[in-house]
Amino acid sequence: NVEDNFLVPAIAKLVPESEQHSFNNRVLRNLGILDSRLHLVAMYEAIEESGDVDEKALFEKAIPSIPQMMIPRWKRKLYEPRAGVLDAEL
Repeated sequence: NVEDNFLVPAIAKLVPESEQHSFNNRVLRNLGILDSRLHLVAMYEAIEESGDVDEKALFEKAIPSIPQMMIPRWKRKLYEPRAGVLDAEL
């Protein structure tokens, strides 16, 4: 899609990695605890589905180990109940 082919590579090339990391942290802080957990699970799920080894390595580097360990629990307790509502609507 357009985002994957053009937007993401352009941002990666133009915006320094430290600024990207800082922006990601600000987004997570502004989302609040519940939404940031859902966001992390969704990011993890998207990376797993894509099978992109480089993206997985970036995720593991950028996200601290404790939140990574919590992803299965957050998926089960927070993400799946909300995602299930979307599946039921289809």
